[in-house]
Amino acid sequence: MIGHDGELSLLNDVLRGRVSRRSLLARGAAVGLSVPAIAALVQTQANSALAQTAATGEIVWALDSAPPNVLPFGALSLAQWQGKEFMYDSLLEWDKDLVIQPALAESFETPDNLTYIFNLRKGVMFHNGAEMTSADVKYSLDLAIAPPEPGAAVPFLGNIASVDVVDDYTVKLTMSKVDPSIPGFFAWSNYTPIVPVGTYDQINVLSEGIGTGPFKLAEYVQDDVIVYEANPTYWKPGVPCVAKLTLKSLTDEQSRVAALRSGEIDGGTFTSDVVLTLEGDENLEVLKGLTSAPRVIQFNMVNDVPWRDVRVRQAINKVVDRQEIIDKVYGGNAELTGAIPPGYGDYPLTSEKLAELYAVDVEGAKALMTEAGLTDGFKVTLQAIAAPREYTQIAEIVAEALKQINIDVTVEPLEIGTFAENIGNGAFEWASTGRGMRGDPSGYVIDFRSGTGLNVKWFGEGWKNEEIDQIYDVALETVDQAARPALYQRILELIATEVPNLYTVQPYKYQVVNKRLTGMYVYYTNTNAGLRTTCAAAAE
Repeated sequence: MIGHDGELSLLNDVLRGRVSRRSLLARGAAVGLSVPAIAALVQTQANSALAQTAATGEIVWALDSAPPNVLPFGALSLAQWQGKEFMYDSLLEWDKDLVIQPALAESFETPDNLTYIFNLRKGVMFHNGAEMTSADVKYSLDLAIAPPEPGAAVPFLGNIASVDVVDDYTVKLTMSKVDPSIPGFFAWSNYTPIVPVGTYDQINVLSEGIGTGPFKLAEYVQDDVIVYEANPTYWKPGVPCVAKLTLKSLTDEQSRVAALRSGEIDGGTFTSDVVLTLEGDENLEVLKGLTSAPRVIQFNMVNDVPWRDVRVRQAINKVVDRQEIIDKVYGGNAELTGAIPPGYGDYPLTSEKLAELYAVDVEGAKALMTEAGLTDGFKVTLQAIAAPREYTQIAEIVAEALKQINIDVTVEPLEIGTFAENIGNGAFEWASTGRGMRGDPSGYVIDFRSGTGLNVKWFGEGWKNEEIDQIYDVALETVDQAARPALYQRILELIATEVPNLYTVQPYKYQVVNKRLTGMYVYYTNTNAGLRTTCAAAAE
């Protein structure tokens, strides 16, 4: 029996795969173990590593957009994230319920409001056989803050003034200002993978990668396949479950359907209409879950327009029947949403509160238009994403509803490139679009804080709310995570009441898998992280 606390800690780390051979020898000597005892632990470590290689089987998963590369830092698209996510870990991670969990950092602390100290997991091995230390974390975070081209810098890490190595397993982040978004941003993980020191000098990061993740990159063929092999020394016991994971780019949905039915692929993402045609297949299982993609009608108020008047926007809110959108566009498979969508932890407004705020009241809407001196209404152009068609369908339902208060809406479908350019430049009156995932609740409401980048382009002097400004600033100085939901919920109520944008619904996402897969789930961030722990029975 091992009797001392240090020896017990070492044995626990060995069993959990948390210690390298080099560290094992050094720590064994430090706690006074005899040579035979150290040798026994070395054998235990070897047996543990052997157990980790027990992953069997293969999963072939279809991607509906082709990853243009596997760039670790500064990759901005969902397709890039879906391509690279299995070979990298971050310091923290979200579980499937969006609760922050330890990852490469076993814990973190905030000794003051400008400091984060991360205590690293010991014995984590990179795919190249090197042990991860604080030097690798500093190297990685410095690159994350200022990614080399073609990576693009993102604002989420802009408040980090310095990343410092305290010792081999402790890293200190010093902030230029209070920033409570750091834990959520690391848990989101897309922008903060940890790679070995010198990675950018050693490999072509567009097509190669070295991380600590559950899978090692074996092959990348642009616009075709990405092949991963199980990492036998992964720090999570029993993960991964399969020996090989292949990501196959199949951008055409009917091609995905054919490949799924034939067994060429084991699963993928599908629209709700197509899911109806697959539900009767006894070999398939339909998975359903919320992601973060709230649908919204954006109002541009930079110019002197009728909807600068809050009564006009409130009237619009009162005649748009969101249940009609849920039923007609999504076949009943969507939820009401505010600026922060349902499923995002404790931050969203409840469905009951949203139903109250979104209650249809046509007569009340007409009265508001009369008060505003706009009984005869006005004309407006509503730009919409042309494909997928749901954004145009939402726009058409909104346009039809607004006829009740004499607002004449022309729906203008646009291809995504033109639409995105117009949104970025503020070249629109109204726009039917969707918002994506954010690592922190502040990201969902920053555009309503006066003076911020897109706020200036979309609202200018046409709309501001001083209470939102004040609460937003307080929330960004509140490090106590438990105190933050109430602050953001008040912001959400103000947005829903003043209607600077018209939020509508959050649809469900569907994935269909071969029943031989177990453990897969729809992940809230819209990536396929569930494949990390999914198992596959042998194909019949």
